[in-house]
Amino acid sequence: MADNGFDRMLPLLTPQTLNVEKQNDNFYNRYLLPQLTETLAPLHQLNDVERAYFTRMMTFVIKEQLVSKVGVQEGVGNSNADLWNMPLAEKKETGNIYTGLTIIEKGRSSSFNGYDTITLSVPQQGEDFLPNFRRGDMIYLYSYKKNEAPDVRKSILFKGSLQEIHGDSITVHLNDGQQNPDLISGDYFAIEHAGSDIGGTSAIRSLYTFITSNEERRQLLLGQRTPRVDKSLTLSRSYHPDYDEIILKAKQAQDYFLLIGPPGTGKTSQALQFLVREQLAEKSKVQTSNFKFQTSILLLAYTNRAVDEICNMLTENDIDYIRIGNEFSCDPKYSDHLLKEVLDDNATLNSIKSTLADAQIVVATTSTMNSNAALFNIKHFDLAIIDEASQILEPNIIGLLSTRHAERRAIERFVLIGDHKQLPAVVQQQDTLETEETNIFLKNIHLLSCANSLFERLILTERAAGRTEFVGTLHKQGRMHPDIADFANRKFYAREQLECVPLAHQLEQTLAYNETSEDETDDVLKAHRMIFIPSKPCRQLNISEKVNTEEAHIITDLLRRLYRQLGKNFDPQKSVGVIVPYRNQIAMIRKEIEKLGIPELEEISIDTVERYQGSQRDIILYSFTIQSRYQLDFLTANTFYEDGQPIDRKLNVAITRARKQLILTGNEQTLRQNQLFAELIDYIKEKGGYYTIER
Repeated sequence: MADNGFDRMLPLLTPQTLNVEKQNDNFYNRYLLPQLTETLAPLHQLNDVERAYFTRMMTFVIKEQLVSKVGVQEGVGNSNADLWNMPLAEKKETGNIYTGLTIIEKGRSSSFNGYDTITLSVPQQGEDFLPNFRRGDMIYLYSYKKNEAPDVRKSILFKGSLQEIHGDSITVHLNDGQQNPDLISGDYFAIEHAGSDIGGTSAIRSLYTFITSNEERRQLLLGQRTPRVDKSLTLSRSYHPDYDEIILKAKQAQDYFLLIGPPGTGKTSQALQFLVREQLAEKSKVQTSNFKFQTSILLLAYTNRAVDEICNMLTENDIDYIRIGNEFSCDPKYSDHLLKEVLDDNATLNSIKSTLADAQIVVATTSTMNSNAALFNIKHFDLAIIDEASQILEPNIIGLLSTRHAERRAIERFVLIGDHKQLPAVVQQQDTLETEETNIFLKNIHLLSCANSLFERLILTERAAGRTEFVGTLHKQGRMHPDIADFANRKFYAREQLECVPLAHQLEQTLAYNETSEDETDDVLKAHRMIFIPSKPCRQLNISEKVNTEEAHIITDLLRRLYRQLGKNFDPQKSVGVIVPYRNQIAMIRKEIEKLGIPELEEISIDTVERYQGSQRDIILYSFTIQSRYQLDFLTANTFYEDGQPIDRKLNVAITRARKQLILTGNEQTLRQNQLFAELIDYIKEKGGYYTIER
């Protein structure tokens, strides 16, 4: 499909062309034709800008769906076609299949469901097997016969998600429980990755919602109308000197406000909290002598992890809320706020509507809200705050922001929180020609690429217009020690210049490692906040290039040393985290950790950069993993330029997760082929943190 693919299709979307069977009976003319006419009419009433936007985005969304089925960007996921196209040997080599599984137990998650919880025994998958799975992944479960190879074409596919993963067992939650447990049977079972069309279909629905929305909101989101501001508004109270000015600007913005939150600036724990508190303060306003106004707030984020963080902030501040979502994607600590837990066991449709209508705060992921858009028929929101906005593609959010509640817009005003210098939305189309924009109408509204977020486009809109009322940037960061923040400030935040709060750990002169050093490596750990350890080449036959055994050994040894130095102060959830670019490297490092026999280290977080965005640890270990020049393209795929300086969003996220110490290991020869990586290594060398381990 060419760039104007959907533009060519648009004239064909009429009741006449869609009536391929040439129906002309009473049912068609009385019922189907009026619905078709009403649905299709808005498509032919778009102005030039709206038409260019709609057709370009539709083309992009449809291509995304196609690519997800036939092929996908390395390191991001798998295509549906891999199920039957990829040879079994390759599936095993890449860790994309579990085989030889046998059922231990079939259970029910509740008395109302069928058998939907299946626990399976995992046999030894082979010494070289490194599973490319994590908890929460969507999967297919299917059986196969003892003397045959697993083949998805010869069995019933059960779709579900991974509920628990252990070395010797796996628990799967099926989307559709089976009343007859004997249907889930066989000699052996296999597990492979599954995909979903929900994102694509909801994006298409979202775009249609947008073009049929209120004209004023369409003009706003396409930069055809200036946002409104009310400078007469004041804050109900002071929240914090570092945040008051931005909270006031956000309150005065009557359409939208864009809050840029660089790493560690408290955009969720502080800024979002204060925005919520200020909006809740409006409930004390009396509209009439007999009616008290109650505000409604919608809090959204792209990932369930980010929604969990929002729930944590609300819970810690004793702010009540209802969460829309699935119990299996919600941290158990907040499951009592799920809608189904708030309702009575015998809830009726009216009681559900009443509960939602009375809720002051509703929390969900953007995909969940797109799937539950009927909520807007029940409820109008005075304010929507969307965290992680820089990670959300426009088609996945623009419908939510323009949907209707009766005859008015469902969301009165909205705040987008994000950082366009951190990781953007995941786009599966690799060719930049598929995402970069050339249409003059779209360039004029600053839609430079379909891969950019609405957050980024609106920032460009405000900067081009020379307006400052609708954008705010947080500058005080309370995460990184100054010695760690310095490189990010120089290379990524030259405009913003992040300042330390400072918190207690940012004032510490030395690291709190008090155990006697075993050798020079321990001395280096104690002496430097930023360390780079070059790794030796270690390519091995029959092992994926997404694995680096040398760096896995380095990381594991460092973890052992850090655990010893921290002693009783070691906390698996706070002390140390490991970041890598590939899932296979996660599995390799976990294998090495198991050999240490230290249970606490098995509980630490080891994940990709994408999954670490929004998280932090006192000490971060980063294994670059790569050993080939071509892999540099994957690591640096999210780089853009600002004021002539490359902004590597993936590297930015990786190095800004650390509070007290950052330790990196990588193949120096490969990394130096990238200018920014070379500058990072040289920077650390100048500070004395470059150290070669003799093995």
